[in-house]
Amino acid sequence: PELMMADIMKKNGGVANTAVVAEICRRSKDYVHFIADHVGLELHLNTTIKWYGHSVFRMHAGPAEKGSELVAHLRRAVAAQDRIDFVDEARVTGLLTENGRVVGVTAGIGDGEVEELRAAGVVLSCGGFGNNRTMLERYCPDALDAVYIGSETNTGEGIVWGMELGADTEFMTAWQGHAHVNPKYGTHLSGGLPYLGSIMVNVNGERFAREDLGYSELTPIILAQPSGIAVEIFDQRIVDALWTNGVFREAYDAGAVHRFERLEDLAAAYSLPVDAVLRTVAAYNDGALGKAPDAFGREASGTPLEAPWYGSVITGGIAHTQGGLRIDPAARVLTPAGQPITGLFAAGGTAAGMSGEGVAGYTSGNGLSHAFTTGLIAGESAAALASSST
Repeated sequence: PELMMADIMKKNGGVANTAVVAEICRRSKDYVHFIADHVGLELHLNTTIKWYGHSVFRMHAGPAEKGSELVAHLRRAVAAQDRIDFVDEARVTGLLTENGRVVGVTAGIGDGEVEELRAAGVVLSCGGFGNNRTMLERYCPDALDAVYIGSETNTGEGIVWGMELGADTEFMTAWQGHAHVNPKYGTHLSGGLPYLGSIMVNVNGERFAREDLGYSELTPIILAQPSGIAVEIFDQRIVDALWTNGVFREAYDAGAVHRFERLEDLAAAYSLPVDAVLRTVAAYNDGALGKAPDAFGREASGTPLEAPWYGSVITGGIAHTQGGLRIDPAARVLTPAGQPITGLFAAGGTAAGMSGEGVAGYTSGNGLSHAFTTGLIAGESAAALASSST
């Protein structure tokens, strides 16, 4: 846990709620076991890539390495519990309060009228505000040109409801960028491509950044390129390494990735200057082999890119925001004075995250590790409150 926290705090520049980050790092193993043992999803440790910001391998995934398989398992696990009433497509409209205590929500079930649903406590796990242009304009204006690739329901209501009750917020400028989004296809490549050796060129056929910076902080750099796009270039070795990665396969199967026997053909297919692409790749390969310093400081990998070639048009996207309601290590929502609002808990994108401010502090997995761990903690805290209320 101490090493995990050191990695996260190094990446976010030391800007975070350290008590919450420490608890998330301490409890993160518990949600991995919960998903495997109680949700029933077989997990494996990903050792193909030491993801951005991590000093050791600690990223886990299911067999297909896709979010959809996790959601399906979660739904089945909930359906198997007679104690849980699961209501889909509920239109929650706000929180119920009595004497400064949260005692439920108002919601419309299906096409029915709005009704009061009372409870000993409420966990707000509504995502962030990545799909709310007004809130983005206010808090994350540098994300406005990015393609949104998150859930359509991430519109910020949970954060707003908490603020209306006097809750404090933290790190509202934070967002996770994704530098491998395929425009027109609705897909994105794996963020691990540069780690394996891919490069990016702009419409002039030139590299423009150190590609292994991290896919979040690379996002605004891509958006600043001519037309806001780039072409990612990689080879068969990289495709083989990522063949079991769910999001990469989705992009490949959708037609967002193309194969070429000659680099000249790749350049022509994407309307790139052929001579510039040839020079750029040759220079990168010299750096990879240690024959010359890399133009952007990438370390010599010893593995140059070679035919057959693969290319994909990419742009910058926003996956989710990471600011939200301020919580304590028990996931209780706090006021600016640090006092908990009784009966109100927050988790996931509704709660303030671990990536500091802006786009550059994100460590791979920050969103999900924060979401699952705060969700587990919030559930425990809400259950304890309910037990003490009976």
